[in-house]
Amino acid sequence: MHQARILRQQGWSQQAIAKELGVTDRTIRNYLAELPRERKTRQSAGKLDAFKPLIDAIIADEPYYNNVILFERIVNLGYAGQMSILKAYVHERRSEVTRTLALRFETEPGRQAQVDWKDAGRWNIDGVRPKVYAFVMTLGYSRRTFVRFTTRMDSSTLLACHQKAFEYFEGIPAEILYDNMKTAWIQTAEGSWVPQSRLLAFASFHGFRPLRCQIRRPQTKGKVERSIGYLSTNFLPRAIEQGCTSLDELNDMVMHWLVDADQKPLTEFRQNRIERFGIEQPRLTAYRTTQIFDCRDVHELLVSREGLISFQGNRYSVPASFLGKRLTLKIDPLSTSAELFAGREHVRDICMASKGAGQKLIRPEDRETWIALWRKQNQRKKIVRQRAATPVSVRSPSWYETLVGGGSDEHSA
Repeated sequence: MHQARILRQQGWSQQAIAKELGVTDRTIRNYLAELPRERKTRQSAGKLDAFKPLIDAIIADEPYYNNVILFERIVNLGYAGQMSILKAYVHERRSEVTRTLALRFETEPGRQAQVDWKDAGRWNIDGVRPKVYAFVMTLGYSRRTFVRFTTRMDSSTLLACHQKAFEYFEGIPAEILYDNMKTAWIQTAEGSWVPQSRLLAFASFHGFRPLRCQIRRPQTKGKVERSIGYLSTNFLPRAIEQGCTSLDELNDMVMHWLVDADQKPLTEFRQNRIERFGIEQPRLTAYRTTQIFDCRDVHELLVSREGLISFQGNRYSVPASFLGKRLTLKIDPLSTSAELFAGREHVRDICMASKGAGQKLIRPEDRETWIALWRKQNQRKKIVRQRAATPVSVRSPSWYETLVGGGSDEHSA
């Protein structure tokens, strides 16, 4: 009855409620006509009454809190009843909380997306075997999913994957739900959880609200977890069998797989993801590709006397005019592309080498500036040496008088 009333308050029709709960329209009509009444409880449960507010708060925060630990806590506070009384009450409260959560997270179109990472193991990528991770974002209403494989799970990669998902969906949901991933949430000294400052700036820029799901509540993030489960059992075995050897190949393959998955009907709705996405997409906030949050990794680097900057075991040349100066390197976390800046001045684009490759990448035009600078400096040194080697003539003061016409004929001769 309470569940029917909750759905009614959310605007569901009597017929839709009956279908959702698996009962007849007549039953729902009778439910809604009745006044809410308290359930009968055994008299022995009175021993628990004083502790129910504490139990309610704990179960509301963590529905699957351990009964034994909870029993020990209230015994220490003076509870004199049996474990069976506590178990019966906790079971009742847990059912109500999880049922409410399940209803709450059957979200309306455009409201929510859920995000998580999947550890995809090690792959032969570009001749090495790095760990590969799958970023997964699932829209709450349509269940349409975006997947991006990466070799990193840091903050820059997380935000860049978000923007790829927004571009894929051509829109942004009102809120995005995360678990306790360190790149999204931090716990304060007081024990509360707050968004990472960079995620908060990103969310503010794009206009969505970051939410954190409660631990041990599978219903709250179940949509993305089901997507990850399907990815693990259906896509990854196919990709392993095919033998993808680059991230680009892996990501191209998963995009084709997602197109096929979108066409398959969802058993609980008798619609496929594309059909439901047609309802959801207009409710998303428009994603403007002309205004993109800068998710790149930023590094301040010093140019050596040889005209090189060093990063992750590789060295890159720069023009001789930047010798001894500090430059800013901004790296795209999802590709090998990067940009080099001197203050706000764009110096050049760079294609980054693999980490630890030990490469020394020198551009011919940079070498020419080095040679020109060396010649210029060498010419200056030569002039200085020549001046230092020129003999000095010592003359009588009367010789200078001759130059100005003040000397005698003898001296003039």
